Amino acid sequence: MNKDRFWEIIDSTTGATSKEEQLELLRWELQQLLLDELDVFKQIFSDYLVEAYNWDLWLVAWLAQRGMCSDDSFYYLRLWLISRGRNVCENALANPEAVAELIYEAESPSFESFGSVLTEVRHQRADRPLTNVSSEHPKKPSRGDWLRPELKDRTGSHMLNLCVVFNDMGDLEFAAIERQFPRVWQFCIQKGIIKVGDPQAPPHEPSERIPTPEEVARSVVDPNLAKTNFPAYLKALADAARDEYNRRRNQE
Repeated sequence: MNKDRFWEIIDSTTGATSKEEQLELLRWELQQLLLDELDVFKQIFSDYLVEAYNWDLWLVAWLAQRGMCSDDSFYYLRLWLISRGRNVCENALANPEAVAELIYEAESPSFESFGSVLTEVRHQRADRPLTNVSSEHPKKPSRGDWLRPELKDRTGSHMLNLCVVFNDMGDLEFAAIERQFPRVWQFCIQKGIIKVGDPQAPPHEPSERIPTPEEVARSVVDPNLAKTNFPAYLKALADAARDEYNRRRNQE
């Protein structure tokens, strides 16, 4: 098992007409592998997930989805990129701008279950668990030199989700994004995702800021739960934020 063989397996499933069919094709391919090959497959899969965990790709996904790409959504999107095959995934890693339109046009650029098939097959094949060869997932995304260091540093924040960084971006970030990601910038202007005002227009009062889904979640979840059952509190926050993301997306 190596990267070429890994991508042969993934690419052989991309012709499926549905996610369910692709999962069945992948499951069949994995069932043909030896146990040690499954372990190496897992390692390669994990390596790509870690490499895709970067601010540049997250920014493109966030913009292409009209400012809605939570921490969980970004994880599911990275699984989806791998499921699209070698060309799509490696192009996204080399040049995140290349997949902006693909993400925008996709009905659902998310594939949560694509990451669980390997574990399922491995469990069916043997009682012993997968060898612990997976790359350790970093706590913070890589890249993102267009972000101010103080925005990346969330140690003083009560919000666990890193996606709130995008709501804190200011003129410095957007000026850097326009310079470093001109293709995405122009695409977002064409689609109305980014609106550039007329420099000759008279100044106007800024509109009231719309609360982020994470802020909405904090307003609806009972804070007393954090004192009695903190894990349940965190889960309730994540569920409420996800519901708000989905509600806003359905309104588009």
